[in-house]
Amino acid sequence: MQMSYRIGVDIGTTSLKAVLYDDQVRVVDAASASYKTCYPEPGRAEQDPKDIFQAFQQAILEIVSKKPRVKISELMFSSAMHSIIAVSKDGSPLTNCILWSDNRAVNHIENFKKEENWREFYQKTGTPIHSMSPFAKLLWMKQETNLLADTYKFIGIKEYLFWRICETYVVDYSIASATGLFDLENLTWDKEILQFLSLHKNQLSKPVSVTADFSFKDKETAESFGLTEETKLIVGASDGCLANLGSGAVNQGDAALTIGTSGAIRMTVDKPLLDRDGRTFCYYLSEGKWVIGGAVNNGGNVIQWLNSLLFMEENRLFSELPQIIRETKAGSNGLLFFPYLNGERAPFWDGKMLGSYQGLGIYHKKADIVRATIEGVLFNLAEVLFLIESIAGESPRILASGGFLQSKDWTQLAVDIFGKTFIIPEDAESSCLGAVLLVAGSERKINQSNKVEPNAENKAAYQRLMKKYYWYSQKLYSLHIEQQKMEANFSANS
Repeated sequence: MQMSYRIGVDIGTTSLKAVLYDDQVRVVDAASASYKTCYPEPGRAEQDPKDIFQAFQQAILEIVSKKPRVKISELMFSSAMHSIIAVSKDGSPLTNCILWSDNRAVNHIENFKKEENWREFYQKTGTPIHSMSPFAKLLWMKQETNLLADTYKFIGIKEYLFWRICETYVVDYSIASATGLFDLENLTWDKEILQFLSLHKNQLSKPVSVTADFSFKDKETAESFGLTEETKLIVGASDGCLANLGSGAVNQGDAALTIGTSGAIRMTVDKPLLDRDGRTFCYYLSEGKWVIGGAVNNGGNVIQWLNSLLFMEENRLFSELPQIIRETKAGSNGLLFFPYLNGERAPFWDGKMLGSYQGLGIYHKKADIVRATIEGVLFNLAEVLFLIESIAGESPRILASGGFLQSKDWTQLAVDIFGKTFIIPEDAESSCLGAVLLVAGSERKINQSNKVEPNAENKAAYQRLMKKYYWYSQKLYSLHIEQQKMEANFSANS
């Protein structure tokens, strides 16, 4: 009997990854292809959906060409959330793929939160009211363009790929639950929100289960990927939710931390749980499983920014980090960094926030600044964890994933600041694995033996420093709000 192989596909913000698994869900091979993000105006971030389709095709063909005798039974899909594309009746894009990081709707969301009962919208959808969401982009389109009237469908990037290969418009419950348009309790498009936007449900894809399967539209399309018509296409879920599943954070109270370009802390729960002030998300994973948490704008991108300021060589900061850690102590000689360089999502959900150093003196050295910056990124994520623990209860451990794990020093700093045991999964591509485990979940248990424990002395120091960080972060946010009011009054009177 021929062995059955599956490919997990993760459509990320900067690249598409494909991982080949055998029938025991062991990694056999992998491929990836990147694509460019364009910034046509300040605050805007877009990608050409055709480039992403090409990357999809390239990655699959690379795997299939290296394993020509392998029979691929299924492709399972993970995708970044919050993208939106306007398409015509023949499926042609009317816009680029507008990304979560696109901030064009920030003023429209600010006005919406002043004028409307925004908490009611959040309580129904579980999606924070923020410029990242498709709801926000559609609000911008309604007020600034004619696209609502001219568009046949509004879809995300995974929906675009499925249309290209299946000629059907479907969206999984997980991606739909992150749009700000979806009734989380009834798993349907919310009539009141669509009416508010002057949008008809026929302009959106049909919501389907995360395990729904489809077929290639024809033999030629399948063969263009080196596959056959027998290969099933499993719609899958969102990357954040699948990262929980792929890392093994699937039980009530399990927390997962991801730090890549941005970052997120998420907890798996057995029923929808929401924050009364709308500071956390709640997205659908699978039947009886939801993921709550908070995503941050500022992760590895902040470290890259600092590297470009302090060093001539790319990634030089990480090669010097071991020495920097030896030269400095927890708390960076009294220096605190608040990492809101790109605005911030959790815990403030304010696209206009700015970063800052507090306590900077002439006696501080480069090493202090580097350590304080990394500590600040981690303190911010720890603050989000404390918030979701206040909603769902304490998590005893954290399952970690993302590029930060490539640095032992950064990993140990994270463990010390969070003050919890970190479990490092064997599979780096947890979202690809999570997509496969949606269907093959009973066939494999995640190895959770690779643990990193906190340093007791540093853990105690960071517990004290976290209180100081939290005090400053709340004061800085209050000051930011006052500053926004002052500037608005100044503009009105000038």
